[in-house]
Amino acid sequence: MPAVDTPGHTGAQTFVGRSSLLTDCCGFCSASEFPNTLLDNIRERGAMDVLTSDHANCEMSARVKDILRALMIGHWKSEPCYQHQNFAEHRWGHVKSNLEWLMAFLDVDPDCWLLALNCACSVMNLTAEKILGWRAPQEVATGETPDICILLYFMFWDVVCCARHANKQPGSQKGQEIRGRFVSFAWDVGHKLTFLVLTDDTRKVIKRSVLRLADCPENEMRLDENNL
Repeated sequence: MPAVDTPGHTGAQTFVGRSSLLTDCCGFCSASEFPNTLLDNIRERGAMDVLTSDHANCEMSARVKDILRALMIGHWKSEPCYQHQNFAEHRWGHVKSNLEWLMAFLDVDPDCWLLALNCACSVMNLTAEKILGWRAPQEVATGETPDICILLYFMFWDVVCCARHANKQPGSQKGQEIRGRFVSFAWDVGHKLTFLVLTDDTRKVIKRSVLRLADCPENEMRLDENNL
């Protein structure tokens, strides 16, 4: 299922920190794009000491070796047909369980799987883990205690209302309020309380810091279910 508002992403590459459990997911159209997702993760998180992977051809290509060679990164591979030796497989099991629950419980549109995946990873990165001494993966990775206020405003797939454009001049069509779905957090735009909204009419993801929970039966029903 191609992910909504992407160039046709049908898969995702997962990166997991061995010591921190920090988890990132990057969408792709084909496995051959692994070098680009690797570079994106390095650009975002910094170069890892060792890249741990299985024996997938895309993860052992000449370009990947050039990247690892240039950045002095080691490369450890699991034994063929023993993928469980790869630490990331264990973490992916938890991510997958949370993703499946999120999609089923909230009746999320199938083409929003990548948005749900990224949202699940974001929440897990800010949630304390017993194995980490009740610290969050992001805290272990960065050394800074994360502010979890961003998690308290909306739940994934909530119906929200926001402005189509930032320009809110009186009488301007650019300032009209539109409905959409809250789908995740905009970590690279605006201040720390900026969110991602999937609009109902255009099916595009926009970034907004000013939005509100819509007055609709669907939101009210979910609130009632959470209070049971």
